[in-house]
Amino acid sequence: MTAPQVQAHVGGWLTLAGPTVDLCNPADTRETVAVLRSVETGVVADATARAAPASARWARTSPLARGEILRRAADHLVASGAEIAVAMTRETGKIIVESRAEVVRAADVLRFMAQSHRVDHGRTGPLPLENEIAWTVRMPLGTVAVITPWNFPLAIPAWKIAAALIHGNAVVFKPAELAPLSASALVHALLAGGLDPDLIALLPGDGAVIGPALVGSPDVAAVTFTGSTAVGRAIAADAAALGKRVQCEMGGRNAIIVMEDAELEPAMEAVLLAGFGTSGQRCTSASRVILQRGIAAQFTDALVHRVQALRVGPGLDEAVQVGPLVSAAQLRNVQQALSRAREEGAEMLCGGGVLGHGEFQHGHFMQPAVVRCAPDSWFTDHETFGPVVSVYEAADFDDAVRLNNVVPYGLSSSIYTRTLEHALRFVRETDTGMVHVNRPTVGAEAHLPFGGAKDSSFGPPELGAAAEFFTKHRTAHVRWGR
Repeated sequence: MTAPQVQAHVGGWLTLAGPTVDLCNPADTRETVAVLRSVETGVVADATARAAPASARWARTSPLARGEILRRAADHLVASGAEIAVAMTRETGKIIVESRAEVVRAADVLRFMAQSHRVDHGRTGPLPLENEIAWTVRMPLGTVAVITPWNFPLAIPAWKIAAALIHGNAVVFKPAELAPLSASALVHALLAGGLDPDLIALLPGDGAVIGPALVGSPDVAAVTFTGSTAVGRAIAADAAALGKRVQCEMGGRNAIIVMEDAELEPAMEAVLLAGFGTSGQRCTSASRVILQRGIAAQFTDALVHRVQALRVGPGLDEAVQVGPLVSAAQLRNVQQALSRAREEGAEMLCGGGVLGHGEFQHGHFMQPAVVRCAPDSWFTDHETFGPVVSVYEAADFDDAVRLNNVVPYGLSSSIYTRTLEHALRFVRETDTGMVHVNRPTVGAEAHLPFGGAKDSSFGPPELGAAAEFFTKHRTAHVRWGR
């Protein structure tokens, strides 16, 4: 079967210029899943120039009409869901059940954003004279650059793009190089829903080329980015220097705390889901587990046993629980981090090795790992982004919170406890943007803000707080009569 070609989509036209890159299935690199045609800076300039007048027309369009387009796009995603999920698994390696769930989540986000314009968008206020009144309205920004990662190649673009569109903006969209099929499916759904082609440009290719061109474009008013902390900081600095709005969701080194009074089986399931789901390649993955001393040995032994039993393999196999890492480079990064952890004296409790023989020989597979390391180590502070969980022992609640807060990231955290005081204090004393009690660290709800603190986020949160980023306030003062 010939691999599909993914290329720039600007103004309803497919752009054929630019070099091509073959993208391979992470589970079997002998299979080419897509041929990516990278765009060059001239195409980026054309896309941003087309978006400017389109965004002015779109800003005058009723939010009801905007929402109807998003609803139709959601219906199109659901109708094509089985095909999209398979393509997602083939390009990213994630297990098929996660890909199917992501299609559903993306459609749900589109539907939520479609009706989000019905909430209050401003307020009224008095002025000094009796024949005066003032009110505020939210206005679109213009054109927004959307730059997204490969680990959630449909859901994250959906919530950024839908939020930008419902609030009256045009979008220039730079997806991850490793996952262009999912990005293309989203753009196709929006166009099938009736969106003006000038309002959504798909710009696949090299982030080092396209990213600076988007951030530096005079036609781009704002940039929303999800990815690594290093890239996010660079984008934030460049955008701020140009006076542009910027929103960056970046890394995480999230922890689940398990107290002695916790229900241990739900806590164990949370660690397995949040630590090893998506092969540990989520910004909200629970890559640290902090155990109160009284249950630390028991829980660790049980965790090692459960992790050793996890089934690793290609994501299209319905029985597989942990798929491959997304690329050879990502696998190499995880292995290098584990090597440094060993040099620091970390104890490998299970797994961690590359799986390179038999059914695994053509993919980017590794054994899911559990590591015991010091809380003041480089490895503790480092976002591994793989199927690796490090365990720590805490003397009591205060010590557990201290260990939770010691890392430079602050995205998500969780505690398992039956003590109300500990639950309420944890919400107050943790320094993460999202806090869970008796729930895993992963997940996002469209109606609630999604964002972190410290090195995890820059700018306002996403999803439920979308209006704060994608619109600007305008205050009107009106006097009548004399």
